Amino acid sequence: MRSSLKAVAPHVPFFIFLADEGLPDTGEHAVADEIRDRTITLEALALPDARDMAFRYTVLELATAIKPFCFKHVFDRLGFDRAVYFDPDIRMFAWPGEVDAALDEGAACALTPHICTPYTDNARPGIADLLQSGTFNLGFAAFANVPEARRFLDWWGERLVTGCLVDLAQGLFVDQRYVDLAPSFMASLRILRSKGLNVAYWNLHERPVTCTQGQWRAAGEPLSFFHFSGVVPGNPAVFSKHQDRFDINSAGEAGALVSLYLEELSAHGHETWSKVPYGFARYRDGSPIPPPARRRPFRPGSDPFAAYDHAYWEAPSDRIDPCGARRFTRMMEAIHSGRPDLQAAFPLATRRGRAAFLDWFDAHGARELNLPAARSSLWARLRLAARRRVPGLRP
Repeated sequence: MRSSLKAVAPHVPFFIFLADEGLPDTGEHAVADEIRDRTITLEALALPDARDMAFRYTVLELATAIKPFCFKHVFDRLGFDRAVYFDPDIRMFAWPGEVDAALDEGAACALTPHICTPYTDNARPGIADLLQSGTFNLGFAAFANVPEARRFLDWWGERLVTGCLVDLAQGLFVDQRYVDLAPSFMASLRILRSKGLNVAYWNLHERPVTCTQGQWRAAGEPLSFFHFSGVVPGNPAVFSKHQDRFDINSAGEAGALVSLYLEELSAHGHETWSKVPYGFARYRDGSPIPPPARRRPFRPGSDPFAAYDHAYWEAPSDRIDPCGARRFTRMMEAIHSGRPDLQAAFPLATRRGRAAFLDWFDAHGARELNLPAARSSLWARLRLAARRRVPGLRP
């Protein structure tokens, strides 16, 4: 991202906002001074409670939750009157002059919609998927430091302190669904529909990519930036793992872009950097944090990273009936309630559904979710004995 930006717009100041515990500074993961000086960590942002947000959210949720605070940091601490955000999986091909023009003409904000024309097939993503994820793709956003934009950033930030969730059942998809309201809240919002902006798997049906004499274009317009969402480093055969509309061949020359991008990732040390562990993935004792455990409220002043609360999560659920000697724990209930696929496969209203879920959990659930091992010998013996009494059920 940085290298491609510097190649097309060396005059544009570039900053990295790091949704992680901190920058490594030794060994093969040492960061060059030029990068370190342009990196803003969570501690530097004016977050209401950075530790609470870091525990509450997955890495995807945290990285998107801090976005409005990053814009305000650029305005208030760095002194700029406008800012443009790009996701890190974007590569620049030309600076988007449309963004400058929109802000010069008085726009408080500029956004790009996921699509500008309907899909005409049954592939994914479809319209229903976009209704769940949001009208605008927030891999790109531009704001001016004007009152209208500041009011929206304040409102958006308040929502994202606790509501930046992947919870489709509640109508939430991280930061994006809130921004569906941006056209209503900001009269001077500009929606950018140029075909060369934020090209990705979700809009390739309307923006075929071509390259003539080294000049990349999308639907005949100059390609400004391509969003490589869903590529798989090390596997150039995958166009994007988030969709089934295109494969690497049917994507046309966009498939060649994926190959180019993966080569550049490799040249920039992706294999090495991808091994840096996420700083908020574990408790202080080194055990992994199960995603359901992040949703439990903690007392003000307590340290949520201290340790996995075995007593709480392994206690029986008071809302799900046991299945003979087999009891549902609070963790099992939290896992089931957060997974529509498990809800469809294992309806807990029936004894058979509960037993089948318990079989799945014993065979796959604890390992899949990296749950800390905390079963007492008595509990383990009860579970084993109960499993023997329910023959014929498949996990």
